[in-house]
Amino acid sequence: MEATISKSESKRQVLKNKLKSRTVFLNAIAELIASTIFSALYFIFISRYLSEKFHTDYIMLSFSIGLTFFAAVYIPFHTYRIHIIPFITLITSLRRRNPYILLHKIPAQIIGAFLGVLIFNSINKLTTNVQIENLQLINMGDNALLIFINAASASILCYGFYMIRVLFKSKQLAGTIYLSVFYTVLFAATAFFANTSALNPFGYLFYDLLGNKTIADQSILFVLLNHVVAPIVAVLLIFFYIKPKVLTYRK
Repeated sequence: MEATISKSESKRQVLKNKLKSRTVFLNAIAELIASTIFSALYFIFISRYLSEKFHTDYIMLSFSIGLTFFAAVYIPFHTYRIHIIPFITLITSLRRRNPYILLHKIPAQIIGAFLGVLIFNSINKLTTNVQIENLQLINMGDNALLIFINAASASILCYGFYMIRVLFKSKQLAGTIYLSVFYTVLFAATAFFANTSALNPFGYLFYDLLGNKTIADQSILFVLLNHVVAPIVAVLLIFFYIKPKVLTYRK
């Protein structure tokens, strides 16, 4: 009898592990597809805004970017687990106390962003032929302010994601719509200052590495602070300090 129960439990555990592995694989595939769609459309819409061939104003651009985020999250398997932005993945792994989330989502985001930028570059050469860095509407030479804007964008995005997906438990279509509207507003509020890399980190990275070389004109210290260190510190501040304060206040 005990042997039969033991075999049954063993089979359940094997089945559970298989289902878990399948879920991780499907999530990685969905993340890759979403990141590809997002990076490609993100830069395509910006290029059309910058090109004289298309008549797009800034408000329409912001709505288009929000729609891009919605399409990228919703199209692959209609799943709320898609992050696209690595800072969102970071705060999710912290919340779940599961660093392994980073191991399958971040590589998928990197590959997806690379493919998306390749698609954009091909389309850009044939149609608009513009430089994305020209999106900056207000010319700011203050590096400290640029770092602050990028870090604030990353933290606000992650906090909005946490509020919508976790606190309000909006994990289905409605939550994706709310998150897309939030992303639209955040893009509109920051993009005219500079190309806010926190809103599409790997996309901007590969856009630069695949021939545009904007980082080549910047110091290594500024690049690390602006694109990596400051956003991560801001996200950690949100998670470990501001979020507990808000939850305590709600109680």
